[in-house]
Amino acid sequence: MKQIKIARAGYILISVLFYISGIGCLIIPEISPKAAAIAAGIILIAYGIIKITGYLSQDLFCLAFQYDFACGIFLIVLGIVVLAVGSKFEGHLLSGLGFLILMDSLLCIQTSMDAKKFGLSTWFVILASSILSGTLGVVLIIMNTQIIAGCSLLAEGFMRQYIVQCTVYLSPRHNRNDEEKDNDDTLP
Repeated sequence: MKQIKIARAGYILISVLFYISGIGCLIIPEISPKAAAIAAGIILIAYGIIKITGYLSQDLFCLAFQYDFACGIFLIVLGIVVLAVGSKFEGHLLSGLGFLILMDSLLCIQTSMDAKKFGLSTWFVILASSILSGTLGVVLIIMNTQIIAGCSLLAEGFMRQYIVQCTVYLSPRHNRNDEEKDNDDTLP
């Protein structure tokens, strides 16, 4: 119960960080490459930890976190690399961000299809936000501008927040206290 609440809150926190980063890219397009690399490295590591926490949680539908173990490890390793050699990524950080957003969006398109199979009426919004985010990721790879990076981060933040809020449910069993859970093994 606590782990899934932590994962859900973590995803919302990451979404807020994406919103802040996106707005920062739009308002302050002359961000120092070193500062951007440090911020990116820290966010990547935090995002990786949250993804692994989500994967290990006992999500009722297993939609939002189904691909998160490998992605989480990848993000942690990438975050460490960006922190260690961030200055060498100058000029490539935005393209790398575009690739990450594209990859995440493609996985979320698959999540939307799974949500449709589960009968969730929100599957179409998940699909649309994933396509928008992925499209912006591709445009970011091609054009490599701070303005597109800001828009991409805002779209990614919305997509992540929406998916977690619409697909991560606490089962009725999760709403009871621990003693009731231990005494009642007949619930799913």
